Amino acid sequence: MTSAAPTRRGVQRMQSRMENRMQHRTERRIDARLAASGLRRWSGPTEPGSRALVLGGGGATGIAWLGGLLMGLRDLGLDLTDADTMVGTSAGSVVAANARSGDDLESAFASFLGGQVPVPPASFRTRDAARFMASQGFPGHPRRGRALLGRAGVRAARRPTSATEEAWVAAIGHDLAGKPWPEGRLLITAVDARTGQAVVFDNDSGVPLELAMAASCAVPGIYPPVHINGRAFVDGGVRTVTNADLAGGHERVVVLAPIPYAVKRADRPRELLARLGPDVRSAVVAPDRAAVHAMGRDLLDLSRVGDAADAGRAQAARVVDRLRPVWLDEPA
Repeated sequence: MTSAAPTRRGVQRMQSRMENRMQHRTERRIDARLAASGLRRWSGPTEPGSRALVLGGGGATGIAWLGGLLMGLRDLGLDLTDADTMVGTSAGSVVAANARSGDDLESAFASFLGGQVPVPPASFRTRDAARFMASQGFPGHPRRGRALLGRAGVRAARRPTSATEEAWVAAIGHDLAGKPWPEGRLLITAVDARTGQAVVFDNDSGVPLELAMAASCAVPGIYPPVHINGRAFVDGGVRTVTNADLAGGHERVVVLAPIPYAVKRADRPRELLARLGPDVRSAVVAPDRAAVHAMGRDLLDLSRVGDAADAGRAQAARVVDRLRPVWLDEPA
């Protein structure tokens, strides 16, 4: 008596089980690699906090807009930098690290806005944006698309015209090189260029602050990957532009997002915040029409950082009343 041939549904179930086993094996291998590098998997703080400030990616003009917005809000009596946790991705990592450094915000951003930071000249063109969009929309596990983009960035860094890793780290860590991590909780995101695994750097990672910042800002194909403990890391924005899900466990969350959109709806800042739970008081601020005009189309255009900072300051007056009840003990 012969056994019946498996049905299509049975074959699909078997394939699904095999894929799950392979996925679990891959996860274990990645865990082992991260542990060997002294890093930890994608996760927020282990201790709960009241307020989290999330600063998203957005290039040079994004740094300027974020800085201007924070300074403008501070001048209006709302200091978001007193957050229990700050999460920085790409441009946001630079702003978060400087805001956490203990220096006055004006002093922290003076050298950047004054053109004294030797950032390698570059442009973020339509094809660069298309590469990001393609990687985030790549079929299968999100790590596949991230690794595709990260590996392309590793290859591009070998071109003789590419900025050196040393010059890149020196530029991003300009005012903070050699300084210890700040005492306040600071999470900086990056992505392993080879595996596509997202990682979080903090003051327990044993990674120099300037390396963490430079890795988080290393736009694949434009700036060189940053090597940490033998592994190459690229822009944390390769995962999502804000990584606002790292604010889980906080009661109040404000997201400042120079780039508020994403290919997948689930990766957009407001969707990430919605997954934190219905009891979380939150808000997202993105550049308004005036700020978008001031920042221009090329987010790496250093000639626009002054205008972008001014636009951020001006926008502060238009959003402060919306943010107060989220951040402070005032009725919503």
